[in-house]
Amino acid sequence: MNKLPDKAMTSIRKVLATAILGFFFNTIAATGSFAQGAPAPRADDVLSQVLDTLTRSGQATGVIRHQEPAIVYRPHNPAAVFSIRNNLAYDATGTMNLSVEFALGRHASLGGTFGLKPWDRFFFWDHEEALVKKWRHLSVVPEFRYYLSEVSRGHFFGANLLWLHYNAAGLNFPWGIYPAVRDQRLQGDLLGGGLFYGYAFPLGRHWRIEALLGVAGGWYSDDTFRCESCGQSTGSRTGAALLPNVGVNVVYTFNKREKNN
Repeated sequence: MNKLPDKAMTSIRKVLATAILGFFFNTIAATGSFAQGAPAPRADDVLSQVLDTLTRSGQATGVIRHQEPAIVYRPHNPAAVFSIRNNLAYDATGTMNLSVEFALGRHASLGGTFGLKPWDRFFFWDHEEALVKKWRHLSVVPEFRYYLSEVSRGHFFGANLLWLHYNAAGLNFPWGIYPAVRDQRLQGDLLGGGLFYGYAFPLGRHWRIEALLGVAGGWYSDDTFRCESCGQSTGSRTGAALLPNVGVNVVYTFNKREKNN
């Protein structure tokens, strides 16, 4: 036979003690006030009053009524339903960009980034004005994120796919990376994917700031040209390339409409 919990046994003892006290009280009343013509209180009435007092004081709640412990559930952030964002680091290269994100649950989300740079631009560290520079591109980057806390808050990890169409010439990137684009024009496509890590800083119900860092790799295929406006190709190339993934995102979130109770 299963043993009753200690709390239940204590409550039962209190009830039995109260019943005994009521019995004696009833006996004394029968020989006192009843003898003077006053009606004697019934034992069950006394017991009811005592138990009611104990219930109000919270000492017999285990027997009189069962109260579930108060559990406060923190729902996943309603701001994570749908978000749009802009990457300030991408803006610094002259690239218009917009990202969307849809929550798949408490921790996961799915989204993508669209970037377009239809004009030429120079980097501030490139001072060789003799070079005719050109840098235009179009990118589409679908991505998946997993947040350790909840969507749109705290640490997150992600993976993405990348399609990039580029048309670049005369660019001198820092640390000598991508030297092939310095003295010729390259026009082609790159397909790949990458991994990244980031952190989301909530600024309120709708706004947040994100910082992320990652790397992407892929396979490129392009044609080479002698100058920025030459129409006749001088050859073609294929190969592998690595690309950095840096983001400082400003995010606005559309909240889920809350129902009134």
